[in-house]
Amino acid sequence: MRYTFQDSTDLPVQRDFIQDLSDLIEIVEKVLPLENDAIEINEIEMKAISSLENRIVSLEKFASDVKAYVKSISLNAENIEILECHNAIIDACDESVNNGLRNLKKELEQKKRDYEFQINEIERKMIPYLNSLFQNGIYGAIKAYYVRFDNGIMRGELKASISGIEYESELIYRNDPLFMREVHGNIQLPVWTKSGIIHKENKVKMLDVSDFIISNINFDGISYLEIIFENKKQDQRFKIISDSEGIQIFYEDSDITADKTLSQYIDMKIIESLNNEIKKYLEISIKSQKLKKVMLDGRDAIRNNEIFDCFKIIMEQYGDIVQECIDRGVSKNEITIKIERTDGTRTEKYVTKEEIFNKLAELGPEGLELASILNVE
Repeated sequence: MRYTFQDSTDLPVQRDFIQDLSDLIEIVEKVLPLENDAIEINEIEMKAISSLENRIVSLEKFASDVKAYVKSISLNAENIEILECHNAIIDACDESVNNGLRNLKKELEQKKRDYEFQINEIERKMIPYLNSLFQNGIYGAIKAYYVRFDNGIMRGELKASISGIEYESELIYRNDPLFMREVHGNIQLPVWTKSGIIHKENKVKMLDVSDFIISNINFDGISYLEIIFENKKQDQRFKIISDSEGIQIFYEDSDITADKTLSQYIDMKIIESLNNEIKKYLEISIKSQKLKKVMLDGRDAIRNNEIFDCFKIIMEQYGDIVQECIDRGVSKNEITIKIERTDGTRTEKYVTKEEIFNKLAELGPEGLELASILNVE
């Protein structure tokens, strides 16, 4: 399908922007109250934890001061009664303080466990909503993929970043295993082989790798792509490395692209096409995606209650498209896109600025700030 503005100019993202915008607002509506709960819990519990920690420090200082004072007034004392009194005071002080510290530390540890439980519960509720957003609704992020064939399953890890936001997700892919032919059909690569009945001579053999299994894929989201594939016996292994400098193909540890004879038999157009198909596979063949971490400027955004700040950055991406929808649209109060299906059917889809503004306004000052960034004031 093709997605355009109302004047038939292509959208910068070929997605149903109205649906994505609606999903984003719904996620914000659910996540911000949870983050505000976490902030409130953090303030209350951290205050209680700090109070307990201060009481522990005060009790330890009191014990130290008592011992120092008793020692000072009994210094050089020769009277056995004074020495016995000194020892009794020190013993009583130690017993009382140790009991007090034991109870305070026990209470402190319990308070910390309660705090962690409450925060973890909020995170547990928040993650599924954020997972949906970071799975489909982040525009313009640089996405790096690390995929491996592990115990019969194609598993992957996604690391992406945009404007200070970094997020990581665990991936499961559909193909188990993934054969080369499933990505690009028939592929042959040249290798040296020995042939001859009496005198063995090196000859070039075109090895069919179509049934080789892809065991590793590493793509940095920009130019570096590494593909490793091997036969079922795992006794023949190829590696293709592509970057801005060019393409290298290794058979075992030998660079066949550096071999003047073998390199003549390599069809680089096929390799380039394979690379493009692998990049498509990384995005469109994901079976499941589970968000593991969201970072903002190197800090855990969920644990540090900075998801609202992440929303502001994401809203900027959406706000630019909202403004362009309004500028290119007929009604200045509507955000409208056109959808052209493969059969030629064309439809329009819209949402009013007022509808979006009212939903965000219900969230209070934070919602109003997001509405301003989204250009729906």
